[in-house]
Parts: sequence; structure tokens; C-alpha cells
Amino acid sequence: MWPMSFFCAFLVSSFLLVSSKQVVISNVLPRLDTNGSYVDAHDGCLVKFNNTYFIYGTVYGKCHQSTTICDGECGYINNTFALYTSSDLVNWTLISNNIVPEVTKDNNHINYWMPNVGYNSRTGQYVMIYWSSRYGFQNATVALAVSSTPFGPFVNVPPLVMQGGRVISSTTGLFVDDDNTAYVRYNTRDAPLRHVIEKLSTDWMTSTGQFSIIFEKQDYPWYEGGGVFKRKGIYYTMLSTDCCFCQWGADARTFTSTDLLGNWTYLSQLDYCADGKTPPDHVDGMNINPCSINDPYGTNFTIPAQQFNVATLPISSEETLYMYYGERFRSSKDGIKGHDFQAWIPIEFMDNDTPKPMKFYDNFTITIQKEYSAELI
Repeated sequence: MWPMSFFCAFLVSSFLLVSSKQVVISNVLPRLDTNGSYVDAHDGCLVKFNNTYFIYGTVYGKCHQSTTICDGECGYINNTFALYTSSDLVNWTLISNNIVPEVTKDNNHINYWMPNVGYNSRTGQYVMIYWSSRYGFQNATVALAVSSTPFGPFVNVPPLVMQGGRVISSTTGLFVDDDNTAYVRYNTRDAPLRHVIEKLSTDWMTSTGQFSIIFEKQDYPWYEGGGVFKRKGIYYTMLSTDCCFCQWGADARTFTSTDLLGNWTYLSQLDYCADGKTPPDHVDGMNINPCSINDPYGTNFTIPAQQFNVATLPISSEETLYMYYGERFRSSKDGIKGHDFQAWIPIEFMDNDTPKPMKFYDNFTITIQKEYSAELI
């Protein structure tokens, strides 16, 4: 006689359940966590691991910015990196406001910004790159930290030594391709001023020395970088003027390529001035509003934000949300920098798959699907 356990083994099966939820993303209401506190995680990344969304960002804290642009104090010193998680992009839980504990050793005089995290499926490690004034404006290295889980803490490891420039400038970003190959996008301070994308080794711990130049120019504005994303086999990156904590924002000059290490081509402007005009190719300094040359409080960009990333979020088995991810500096009602709003703007495409010029949405609605398995006995 067969044991009962034998029959049970054939009577238990698992199946996949899918639940759908409509959510409203707001750009005009404060983004709060489950404790009712402001989500203080800026200029980093919004990524999805399994069924959970993760925001890794810089904690700006409760300082007040004293000028129309950066003052070298507020948002510069005493920064840490925070992590918040959500199942629906609306309800956020604070996991840690110091996910890289080592930065507290010297953040009273070293600047820390732009944590970007990816998962290396070959090594099973979660890898973070971030901007540090130990390296930025100093040499060609990029800070690197790792964790065995997406929840951290992340521990520093030897930094990446990049080959596409002698001095890295003001922005760094991480892009992970479909085949798990990782790339770092950065801008350079050594002339000509360049935006470079560079391939990492299979463990993401070193550079391969392979890179391509997205764009270069000799004069200001030298442009800072937003995110890199891929759609239907085409790679995109969005570059913008350097506004340094300004309230008018920056543009989104978009470049494309079919090969990350190949030639990049200028496609179009995706963030015009709010009056519909095209921002000029040249302004004399970061204290000048390109949309209102003689008045920093005049016309802003349509998206009055400085871009730091593009969030590529699979929100269902059939749909991926490509979302501009930027900081609306000096936008908080109480003037506290850590309370500044972010701009989350869906990138929309025309019938020929060309990105449309962006619109500012006070609110937009998406449908999120969540998959989970269950057992049937």
C-alpha cells in the first residue's frame, strides 16, 4: 500500500494569482511615509526588486536654502542615504535613513549624493554607486558599496576607476541592461566636457575600459545627466543644464543609440520652457534661468525640476512605466529642503515610438499588477 504522503504529493499544486490596483501618483501633495513623515530621499533612484518598489535617495534634512541656487551648505553637508519601500508606489515605509553607515564618518565636510542601486544576478549582490566629493571634481573614480540584500546596510568596497575621463564632474548613474551587464554614466570635468557611458566587469567591481561618448562640448552649460533607459531595443539618455538646486529646473535633451558603446545621436528636446519656447544652447552661468534670462523668478521649465534618473518600472506583465525622476528644488511650502517635491512624470510615446515632449501632471493614474503564488490542495 502506498503511504498517504505519496498521494498528497500529487494533490498539491501551485498556481499564480494576479491582483490589480489603480493608484494615483501626485506631484502636488507631499509624499509621506506610513508614519506621516515626509519621504526625505532625493536625487537617487526608484527601482523594483521582485514585487517591491525601492526609493534610495539622499537625506537633505531640515536646512533652509538661502539663495536661488546652491549655497554650498544646505543639501551639501551632513547628508546620509535613505531607503523607503512600497508595494504600490503610494504607501511608503521608511527602512533606514542611513543605509550606508560609513558616510556619517565624514559627511560634515564630504558631500554625498545620487545613490543608484542595481542587482547583479550573477553574484547575488546588490550594488550601489554614488557621488562623493572624495572623488568627484578630484579624479576618475566612483564610490561603490555592496549588500547581500536590497535592504542593506551597504558597505563600501574599493571604488570604480573609470577610463573615459581624467576627472569626473557632478553626476553619476547606473544602468543595468537586459543581460545583467552594468554601465556607469557620468560627466567629466576635463575638457572637452563629456558625457560618457562605460561598461563594467561581470561582477560590477571594475571597469572593462570600454566606453562611448554620448555628447561633448567646450562651454557652459556643460549639462548634467538624467537616467538611461531602454525601450524596444533603443537606448535613451536625457541631459540637462546644470541648475544647482535652482527652482526653475532644467531641460531634457534626449540622445539615442542602438548600441550603448556605439554612436549616440541627438533626438529631441523633451522639456521646453513653460511658455513653449526652446531654451537657449548657451547661458553665462548656473545662476541664470534659461527660460527667463533676466529674471530668476520668471518663466520656469515645463517640468520645473532637475532630472536625476528615469525609473523603469514593470507595473504588469505587459506594461513598463518609463518615468522621469527629478527634484523640484525650493518647492516645499515650509522652505525645508528635505520637504522639497519630486517630479514623477510618465514618459509618453508617439505612434512612431518617439518620446513626446513632457507635460507636468499634478496627478496621474496607473494600474499596478501584483503577482503571487498560492497552493491548491
